[in-house]
Amino acid sequence: MNTQIHNNYTATVKTILIASLLTLTATSAFADNRFYNKLLFTPSDSMLRAESRGRIMIYDGMDNETVERAMDEQFNRIDNMMFTRIHHVQDNGEEYVDDDGCD
Repeated sequence: MNTQIHNNYTATVKTILIASLLTLTATSAFADNRFYNKLLFTPSDSMLRAESRGRIMIYDGMDNETVERAMDEQFNRIDNMMFTRIHHVQDNGEEYVDDDGCD
């Protein structure tokens, strides 16, 4: 009987941990995109000064549309941008990530 209670408890704890990790990952990805979008499209004065001194900002996991928009709208800053693992959506709805060797 104690073994069954322990197994149920262990399964419940594992389920909670997995759910928590998935939520944290999704939240982190959303927060990262908001952070990156702010840096890309409304950079602070200090960010612009850092870029003028040569700072390169690496943007990881952005979607292709955002990268294209940044290339168009922030053209004067592209020397200070590096995009890795860009997410693309194909015509059939499937997604893929650029294999740029920056894992």
